[in-house]
Amino acid sequence: MTKELLEKIKALPKLRLLIILFTVWQYLSVAGMAVLHWPDSLVWLNLGLLLAFVVLSPVYESLLLLVLSIPFSVAVPNHTFEALPMWRILYAALFMVWLARDKKFRIRDLVWLPWDKYLAWFAGLGLLSAMLFGQFRVEAIKQVLFWLNIYCMYLVLVNTLKNKQQIFELIRYVIWSLAIIVTLGFAQLIGTFLTDLDTFWVFWAVNITKLYYGASLAGVSLYSNSWFSYSGTRELRMFSIMPDSQSFAYVCLIALCMGTALTRSVFKHIKKWLWSGIRFAALGLMLSGTRAVWAGMVAPFLAVAVAHYKNFQKHLARKFLIPFLIIFALFAVSPIFNRGLAYIRVGKFQENFLVRATSIYNLQETSNQGRLAMWAESAAFAARHPWGVGFGNFIMSLSQSQGLADYNQASARIVKRYNLPAKYVSAHSLYLQVLVEAGLLGFLAFALFWLSAVRYFWTFVRHHKHAEDFLVYFVAQALLMLLWILAAAVFDVTLFNDKVLMYFFLNLGVAGLIVKRYHEYEENVAE
Repeated sequence: MTKELLEKIKALPKLRLLIILFTVWQYLSVAGMAVLHWPDSLVWLNLGLLLAFVVLSPVYESLLLLVLSIPFSVAVPNHTFEALPMWRILYAALFMVWLARDKKFRIRDLVWLPWDKYLAWFAGLGLLSAMLFGQFRVEAIKQVLFWLNIYCMYLVLVNTLKNKQQIFELIRYVIWSLAIIVTLGFAQLIGTFLTDLDTFWVFWAVNITKLYYGASLAGVSLYSNSWFSYSGTRELRMFSIMPDSQSFAYVCLIALCMGTALTRSVFKHIKKWLWSGIRFAALGLMLSGTRAVWAGMVAPFLAVAVAHYKNFQKHLARKFLIPFLIIFALFAVSPIFNRGLAYIRVGKFQENFLVRATSIYNLQETSNQGRLAMWAESAAFAARHPWGVGFGNFIMSLSQSQGLADYNQASARIVKRYNLPAKYVSAHSLYLQVLVEAGLLGFLAFALFWLSAVRYFWTFVRHHKHAEDFLVYFVAQALLMLLWILAAAVFDVTLFNDKVLMYFFLNLGVAGLIVKRYHEYEENVAE
């Protein structure tokens, strides 16, 4: 493709309109396949349309479309890779197009951020552990390729955004993408008002879960999932199109952080709608019933409260206190909210979010006892295997899978404690999961990644403590996101969910790019 043709395509005034039309079509077609039994072959049509756009359009515009397409990335129907999501093919195509367009490609000329080398060490050490000590080497390779696929999108991102206007526009597209998932969460909530819960359960597993994640996870969801919690009664947990409520809570978390920063640089009438969206994301976070994210909120809240108390970036701290106050207020009125839900729902049951929140500290609670037992078992296994057993080999630490040479057989064994196949069981702590799989050296590289990112953002925010600039606000929210996820990761491994990881790297990449190039940008952006 000639440079002249690319310039003509880029100059088309309707290119943004085409992105919107493609997004609307994906929304309608995925809804049709999920609810109206439209043919699955539409997935191939959507994939073809998106691939054509990626090949024919400038890389930046392709990136915008793929960001908006995250909520519609369903499994590609095929007989070989049953749960292959569309995004893996699209991100690989985006990366190859980006390489092909850069005639003077050189590794040293690419934009790299301080934590990239630690990510490379982490991936390399986890893969090496699998090759030396793991039992299922192919699974380790699959896991690294999965992460590399997402990293390709991130690498294109940090090397494509060239100015402040592009950064601002991409952030808005990410917010819209997150908003779609949050909105679909409320559609899922409304769905429980229209039928009894058991009918809803089967319908969602057979139609939506199968469409997005394949028949294997759909089958498991029919008898075991996190959509409902059990503490005497069955309690609602919002989860949207995500495979579980935990990953939906992380989507709400990232939406809250990014949305709050965006309120600094929008017109007043748009800002009102944005704050409405923030309130809905806060409500979705509460309705997810995800105690890990609730407990993790303590870290960023304390950071903001201390900053406000010490008059450090007080104007910024005051703004970021608002989402936390909204969440606290929602919990305070949750008993009234609970009664309202119970009254209008067909299959009536009584949610109690306050009771669930206080159960975080109840060591006698059934779920907590199971988590403590898994922590003890994972820590003991990691102590016996200090070099790790490799990515994708966590099932080696489960007694149900030990001694089995065939991965499919080992992963299909049911872990009775969770009523789940072994391949869906984790350490219930990101840190222990990494320690078991990547070993001490891999865990060190993982810790250095987080330390590098936190220090990079903190140094920037501290240096610009008097600035009331949207870009400074955005870096500050990225820092709060890191603190929130670091705290929540004590209790689960949800960061490794594909959509959560995409949004995480989108946020991380944009914030890192702002810090790296802040001095090159103009003083003002569209306010």
